[in-house]
Amino acid sequence: MENIISQARTLLNERGLDWSICGGTAIDLFLGRQTRTHKDLDVAVFWEDRNSIIEFMLSSGWRVLQACGGGVVHELNKKQDEPFEKRNLFCFTANENRVILEPLGQERYKFGLEKLEQRDFTYVEFLFNERDTGDFYLPGEKKIKREIYKAILTTSNGVPYLAPEIVLFYKSSYLDGFDAADHYKDFNVSVSYFNLEQKQWLREALEKEYPNGHEWLQRLN
Repeated sequence: MENIISQARTLLNERGLDWSICGGTAIDLFLGRQTRTHKDLDVAVFWEDRNSIIEFMLSSGWRVLQACGGGVVHELNKKQDEPFEKRNLFCFTANENRVILEPLGQERYKFGLEKLEQRDFTYVEFLFNERDTGDFYLPGEKKIKREIYKAILTTSNGVPYLAPEIVLFYKSSYLDGFDAADHYKDFNVSVSYFNLEQKQWLREALEKEYPNGHEWLQRLN
């Protein structure tokens, strides 16, 4: 993934965006080694940059699709000045042959991505977040937050990535789906490397999000 991250960094910095690697690749950056194969590159960005990202990716020759839920996507051909649904964006180049699109009409498709390792910078998913002057907010009604300087870390060579405790918090909601095995592995390989403050934040965030309990809390306690 090192070459893919390098290419993504060059592209995104060209636009002057605030971004950070997230998902399982962020776990690898935190640990300083690759722990498993990755089928896609996930990048965390902010809602206020959404239209800028759409315009930039389209002008750079990428296709841009908005997640609609249920595995359905809507292709975007321009920025959306009108109020928009808060959905992630899938972007890919013409030579990305792992993407499967089944037409549904009106620029909507049933979306699929073959579970094969990503080897080139031909695919990226943008995951959007909220912030204020000092805090990074996680999605949901409970307004769980993390100080921005703790939420976004940087590798020794300057690559920004989402803190692993936040990555695991996101993954905590998806332990029975298609990628569940990857989420369990990301937790198992990383949590023992957390400092006490990181473990405490994740424990408190999980307790707040899951008042009836969560299986990862046993490990954190």
